[in-house]
Amino acid sequence: MSKTIGILGGMGPAATLDLFNKIILNTPVQSDQEHHRIIIYNNPKIPPRTQQSQPLPELIKSAILLEKAGADFIIMPCNSAHIWLEQIKAVIHIPFYSIIETTVESILSEEEAFPNKKILLLATETTINNRLYQKAFHHTPYEIIIPMKEEQRIIDNAIKEVKLGKISSNQYVKELNRILHVYKEIGISVIIGGCTEIPLLFHLFNADMKMIDPTLLLAKLAVQKAT
Repeated sequence: MSKTIGILGGMGPAATLDLFNKIILNTPVQSDQEHHRIIIYNNPKIPPRTQQSQPLPELIKSAILLEKAGADFIIMPCNSAHIWLEQIKAVIHIPFYSIIETTVESILSEEEAFPNKKILLLATETTINNRLYQKAFHHTPYEIIIPMKEEQRIIDNAIKEVKLGKISSNQYVKELNRILHVYKEIGISVIIGGCTEIPLLFHLFNADMKMIDPTLLLAKLAVQKAT
């Protein structure tokens, strides 16, 4: 019997919708009835994912709500919120699968596809400062490359624009492409969209680089676990 997927969403809503859509698109079916049950709690009232704003209580409430609603496991389309993953897992009794661990495992399973072991991380300043991906890739052959301070300011502003519903009209895409071309010129050919808003901009990037979409990888994992 298939399992019910729980999505702890709202951080932001567009990224939550993106995960839901990718689960649907990556579920092989012949009819509506073959799709998986999915419970989405789109909670945009969770405070910003910074340690100063203290989002943990609302994250815990959201996870407990999903468990009580009947989810068999939980996934969360927000990288920064994984700062509090262990505290959330401690208060529920169902699995909670990490978007970051899923990304690392996927890359390690396809190591031959990544001959260049340097990967540029496009993420929020919070995710980078808390070293979520750096720690996850520790003890692997890969080196996570962190943008310079001014580059990070552009990335954070681009993320904020997506959260405001500005994707095709995102005023920072041109600058993002300039940044990507700089890193491509020095031999870095792989990027990780380490904020769930970043893959929503992938189709606007014109640098010849391999773009890793953690949201897509998490969606594929959810389909596998539900099946």
